[in-house]
Amino acid sequence: MYKLLEPYGKLVEFLGEALGENVEIALHDLTSQEQEIVAISNSHISGREVGAKLSNLSIHYLETKQYKDHDFVMNYKTTGPDGKLLRSATYFIKEEGHEVPVGMLCINVNISDYEYLESTLKRILGIKESKDVEFKLDNPIEILSSPLDEMIDLYIKECLEQMGFPSYFLVERLNVEEKIKVVKYLQDKGTFKVKGAIVLVAEKLAVSEPTIYRYLKKM
Repeated sequence: MYKLLEPYGKLVEFLGEALGENVEIALHDLTSQEQEIVAISNSHISGREVGAKLSNLSIHYLETKQYKDHDFVMNYKTTGPDGKLLRSATYFIKEEGHEVPVGMLCINVNISDYEYLESTLKRILGIKESKDVEFKLDNPIEILSSPLDEMIDLYIKECLEQMGFPSYFLVERLNVEEKIKVVKYLQDKGTFKVKGAIVLVAEKLAVSEPTIYRYLKKM
């Protein structure tokens, strides 16, 4: 762990105890090659452990340099691999002399029970249900799941649903144009920014890696 992050590592354990088992605290070391989690408390919420890599959303925050104008990002929605809804926040840990943050401290609060109670009360009171734009399929909630394979499977499933295919449809049976649509969907979600994604997507679509690169060039 990078030396500046060591006090934050102790803070992760403290906050996990103080805030309770409904709140996950994770610390990423951005100075390492893998930019992995180096400390985490209440990991049952996302299923991640020490060594887990950055999520696509975190990569997006760094690539768009949101840390330039903000010290933190608040109140965005994510979900764990079990589908539980989370409300999340990320604090960028900066050090003088470094152009990019040296770490990220992330807090994920399980709000599934609160969402259920809210929707139930609205039905009882006759209040019309309104969903945030974050819940729409064209802007899905970020999934805090370490395995890249699971993330790709989920995004492919979302894309097939949008295209009108049943859940049991085999993705390898898509025609060329349909496979290109799937690749574009994955690209829009930032999937190919993660190392190893090209290989996995090629396997799932039953095409070669060069074919995926050709599809990407068409976009």
